[in-house]
Amino acid sequence: MNRFKILIVDDDLDIAGAFSHILQLADYEVLSAPTGQECLRIAKTEHPDLILLDVRLPDLNGLEVCRRIKADPEMARIVVIIITGMRISKDDEAEGIEAGADAYLSKPVHLRTLLAHAQTLLRSRHEEAEREIKLLERFPRTPYTPIAAQSFGLTLLRESLPDLFDELVQHYGDLLDLALEQRIYKVNNRLSENLRNLGDQLGFIKAGPRDVVQIHHAALLKKAANVTVSKSKAYIEEGRLIILELMGNLVSYYRNYTLSMRAVNTSVAQKDDDRQGEKYE
Repeated sequence: MNRFKILIVDDDLDIAGAFSHILQLADYEVLSAPTGQECLRIAKTEHPDLILLDVRLPDLNGLEVCRRIKADPEMARIVVIIITGMRISKDDEAEGIEAGADAYLSKPVHLRTLLAHAQTLLRSRHEEAEREIKLLERFPRTPYTPIAAQSFGLTLLRESLPDLFDELVQHYGDLLDLALEQRIYKVNNRLSENLRNLGDQLGFIKAGPRDVVQIHHAALLKKAANVTVSKSKAYIEEGRLIILELMGNLVSYYRNYTLSMRAVNTSVAQKDDDRQGEKYE
């Protein structure tokens, strides 16, 4: 499993340095930022798994920084622990929850307490992401299973055409990137058109829903291997949407294929009837 990446946001360099040293000894990858704006920039580019966020910063209030992080789809899954130098009241806790904080701690923070919170929250998010991926195994039990590749006398693509399967996994991974880009930057990158084309390609080679699930699963695992937990979660969330759209496209392909074959068979049967009629005239 990859090392968790933690961003420390505090303008007190002594406190930030102490936290950083202890966390590095605990085998975390550590980044630091002295201001709220720098925190937002680093969070956007480095995708940390967890942010230790001081409330009082030179530019922005820590709660406002937390709100901005949680409002951004690309950063929303980052775990945020807010740290304050004041005694925490019920109103403070309520405000922290409203801002989206995952935990609210008061200084002085005992390092054992800090590590316990960090490990618990990060483990929870990581296990949640793993559960999401395992749930994908249930997709082969969809109502469309009868049109799977086995119905055409073929084995699964992973087994029968491994090189093509790998190409499709790479292509599907590219579509996952397009989905994230489209969500974050609000751009139209023709994702739906690409999914329709992929659905037609899969239908042409007689692929089925189980092939789609295996492609989806393999692509997600490749993406999750080199990104943070938060970005892995974002891939999973977008993947839920595009796999359903791709399944729908594949079903539409087979439905149209079936209708066209019926039309051809009807036309052939009509011609045979016409020939038979001419024969007896």
